[in-house]
Amino acid sequence: MKRIVCVLICALMIAGSITSCSGTEAASETTSLQTTYATGEDFTGYVLNPHVYPSLYEQNFDAGTKASFFSFCDALLSGADEFDCPDEVVYYTVLETISHECMPLAAFVVYDDISVKNGKGHIGYSIPHDEYMARADEFRNTVTSILNECIRPEYSDTSKAIALYVYFSEHYTYDDAATSDDFTGCSAYRLLTEHTGICQEIAPAYAYLLLQAGVDCTTCGSLNNVNDAHEWAFATIDGEYYHIDPTWALDDRDGLRYFGMTDDRRAEEGGWDKTVFNYGNANIFDSRGTYKAVSTRFEPLWSAVTCEADYDSDTVMYYSEGSDERKTFRY
Repeated sequence: MKRIVCVLICALMIAGSITSCSGTEAASETTSLQTTYATGEDFTGYVLNPHVYPSLYEQNFDAGTKASFFSFCDALLSGADEFDCPDEVVYYTVLETISHECMPLAAFVVYDDISVKNGKGHIGYSIPHDEYMARADEFRNTVTSILNECIRPEYSDTSKAIALYVYFSEHYTYDDAATSDDFTGCSAYRLLTEHTGICQEIAPAYAYLLLQAGVDCTTCGSLNNVNDAHEWAFATIDGEYYHIDPTWALDDRDGLRYFGMTDDRRAEEGGWDKTVFNYGNANIFDSRGTYKAVSTRFEPLWSAVTCEADYDSDTVMYYSEGSDERKTFRY
């Protein structure tokens, strides 16, 4: 029996609907959030980093699992049919959990129930090898193109995170058709290459690109009081945890309302139950208070309706709701 890898938010959320992921109504302003990008001749461009891994996984999975995942990434990028893997527990952790946000090409993997022999995990592909390699090349080019278009290595982590938030709001759309019960093609790869998706695709794609840019990021999900499920990004910026919702950014093209949220703000915006926040698509629940997002550093931006970001000076110029005063936020 074969199964195609299908990304799920978590076992807790299987019964939950994802129809609420498209967020709130867009603000009345129609002007997009303006951006200023650095220029220069000394930058040769980003290249794909095959081995990205959030600190959340470092803390919750052993070194052997990480090594197996990196072997899996190398195999996918080369089109190989096996990777170093000690057992089926690690196999399924790599394919069904870690690859959700750390290797979008796993969308093309098909695997058997008995998939590990002699220290090697088997990889099957859902499309012919030549077609898959063309898709892998397309993926590599897409990722590096996005990174080189909107961020530079010298940007602060905050600038990188804001720049990608803005990029998502301007380049992607929410795919309402993909919320149907019979839809099985959910993946960050689809979002990056087809420019449309749902939260389970948008959040890991955002996290993956931030990891590529050198910013620690994973995903987080929860349920609200009517059992709707949602997934967003959970980033570490300057030593603090923040919730960032790149899906709801699609309805926030002129502001930063869903950027840099605390636990309380995230719960308030959408009614998500913070007692069951599930980190990293890995059924990691914060019973010990390890991953608390409490910094209100970005609170002034939550009510901004029109923003202009300058990433060289780490500055956002903005107007708040109901105010004609142009304000400056420095980060």
